[in-house]
Amino acid sequence: MTALKAGARLRDDATGTEAVVVRISAESSLELRAGGPAALGKRYTCAVCDAQVLVAKAGAAEPVCHGEAMSLAQAKPLPSSD
Repeated sequence: MTALKAGARLRDDATGTEAVVVRISAESSLELRAGGPAALGKRYTCAVCDAQVLVAKAGAAEPVCHGEAMSLAQAKPLPSSD
């Protein structure tokens, strides 16, 4: 298997889900696993290695890294303009 890099696409043929790798580290083990809904246009982050994927095609698969489901990334708060 070739090493993943930023910009690579992950696909789950069984569910039709696709995700684009945004950030990856050497210890990442990214994959898509059937079982959870992946929301279109949402970014998911690994709690262990900080890898990120962006869902390009929604489906019934969830992004997984290190054997655990990745969590939905939260938006950074903007500074107030007071």
